[in-house]
Amino acid sequence: MKPRFVILSWHSIRVLENRYADNDLIAFGEDLATLDALGWTVLPLSEALAGLASGNLPEKVAVLTADDGSIMDFEAFDHPTCGPQKSLAQRLYEFRETLPTDSAHRPHVSAFAIASPTARDELDRTDYMSLNVWRDDWWAEANASGIISIESHSWDHNHGSLERTVQRDNRRGDFRFIETEAECRAEVDQASDYIERRAGRRPRYFAYPYGQASDYIRQEYLPRHGPALGLEAALACDPEPVTTDSDRWHLPRYMFARDWQQPGDLEKLLADSQARA
Repeated sequence: MKPRFVILSWHSIRVLENRYADNDLIAFGEDLATLDALGWTVLPLSEALAGLASGNLPEKVAVLTADDGSIMDFEAFDHPTCGPQKSLAQRLYEFRETLPTDSAHRPHVSAFAIASPTARDELDRTDYMSLNVWRDDWWAEANASGIISIESHSWDHNHGSLERTVQRDNRRGDFRFIETEAECRAEVDQASDYIERRAGRRPRYFAYPYGQASDYIRQEYLPRHGPALGLEAALACDPEPVTTDSDRWHLPRYMFARDWQQPGDLEKLLADSQARA
């Protein structure tokens, strides 16, 4: 079997009910316990990629990621309908506290944040009841924590809920419409610059909004310009493990609520990822 690891993704903003299937925060906590019970090792993305490249990757490695960059990645939140919610970071700290001193786990979440403050403010009003869930004043503390790193989820996500995005014809809701150099510079370069200023660290990874990428950004722009911007890889959402054959600028990953909905689903998904040729 080829060396491999899996990248798993949640959205902390998705809090619909206080049960596993409808609450990514609850699911994240239970999924950590499942990974540990099944003998999987949690590693940061950087360490998993380095181990894969060097041939020193342990078996059954999982990388944890979160998309959109809501405050619930890092801070507790009093949800108006679901009540108090522990953040991903809090749940990760709790998981870490249960581990023996010789544990191989290196608990860490790569949090992919939407950079534009204007876009986040608009999304907060249109999609999240003006609850102030898309602030960026926590980014620097998160980076300093060692348990979460702030990475790039583009400038404005080309989000369908925004009145205007950087896409040249204002075609929104699909990141495959980002297909010119000017659009890529706006979505990628501008995002990295802003995140560095606010978070104190330049992003090393980019996650395509909606998991979508035009041929241009994936095959030309990021391979050519990504390294100079400080980027080392880009993540999509094809549901398969990462292997040495994977495209560095289109790494696959699994998404909660799409690829697994219940704890038993995760066990099956992980077993399938190991069984693939």
